[in-house]
Amino acid sequence: MKLFFKNQWAYIVGAAIILLIVLFEAKGRNDFDIFFNASKDLLQRKNIYTILYNDFYHYYYDVLFALLLAPFTFLPLYFVKVLWLIANVFFTIRIWKLLLQYLPLKELNHNYRIIFRVLVFLFMLRFLRDNFHLAQLTIFILFLIIEGLSLVQTNRKFGGALLIAIGINIKLLPLVILPYLIYRNEWKAAFYLIFCSVVLFCIPILFIGYDYNSILLIERWHLLNPTNANHVLDTAERSFHSLTTLLSTLLVKDCGDIYALPIKRNIANISIEKLSIIITIVRLIFVLFTVYFLRSLPFKKVTYNFQKLFELSYLCLVTPLIFPHQQQYAFFFIFPAVVYLTFYILNIYFNIENRNLIKNFRQKKITLIALMSIAYFLTNSHFILGEFNDYYNHFKTLTYGILILLGVLAACSPKAFLLKTNHPIN
Repeated sequence: MKLFFKNQWAYIVGAAIILLIVLFEAKGRNDFDIFFNASKDLLQRKNIYTILYNDFYHYYYDVLFALLLAPFTFLPLYFVKVLWLIANVFFTIRIWKLLLQYLPLKELNHNYRIIFRVLVFLFMLRFLRDNFHLAQLTIFILFLIIEGLSLVQTNRKFGGALLIAIGINIKLLPLVILPYLIYRNEWKAAFYLIFCSVVLFCIPILFIGYDYNSILLIERWHLLNPTNANHVLDTAERSFHSLTTLLSTLLVKDCGDIYALPIKRNIANISIEKLSIIITIVRLIFVLFTVYFLRSLPFKKVTYNFQKLFELSYLCLVTPLIFPHQQQYAFFFIFPAVVYLTFYILNIYFNIENRNLIKNFRQKKITLIALMSIAYFLTNSHFILGEFNDYYNHFKTLTYGILILLGVLAACSPKAFLLKTNHPIN
């Protein structure tokens, strides 16, 4: 009974701290102001994709999302922000619970489970902070992906496809799930996903008319078109981080970054045309590298959850890398990879029950821990030592950290874990 009340008080204190953070973060001007004001302008039939909000920024998301926000525009903005941030708390908790379902947690003793949770929280803290501070959509979109895949994998294919389609409709990032479903022989879910996406794009017609909706869709495409020059030289904002931004800063001397420090960072100086070709090739390499993580022939389903998490980790991690115009908060998508790698390294190399395995992997253990430590510092440096942010943004250290994390993920195949636990390898 005493333990029950102790845990209950811990939950109450935790909830109070979260509520205080929500109430504080809802005060400032952030990205939710853009969504809110774009929704108000939609009701006035303005072109929401040509207006600059918060002085400098475009509204990039879909018409339906702005339409769904419309009823809330009659409420005070602060109140709506509080509701949105509370919803994000729910989405974060749900993502965490869904990711834990992929893990055989019984392989870790109680103490290591606590360490596992603490390490994951510390790794993800800056991305949580960024998304709550900016009241962004990234947490919601990752929730739609993971919840949607969970429903598909438990034979609730239409519901799962609908959630993923909502994510695609809002920000296109979950589009990577469509070829994954086809590769994994989920044809029915893939069909539902395409069907729901088309329907969601058409729903606004019922409320704002065909002509106005068509104009907005065309204008949105003008913003998102990957062939746009500003998406090749993806350096319009100092906080952009992706392969396009990194390659632009490395391969073009004058890449249009007005915030660049007077410190050399380029290793070449090529034309925009050649840069575009290189970016396309690099993206294609990362897309093809997906096959390494899938580890089976096409049209075969995987039944072991740890392998599914391995695949999901790469898909989510690589998504903000290959899409242009990605801010730092978008890398909340590394959440599945951080969960997978933290559990993997703790279980394979530190769990007291795995001493025989530790002897065989001692050198690899040291290397992986060192790389994970470097990846942690590079991805969290803005949060740990913020006074050097201009240097981090200049050299795109976050992107390097994500690439190191990707390398560690590739080295931590589930095969060793599957052999250790005597599970069949798909």
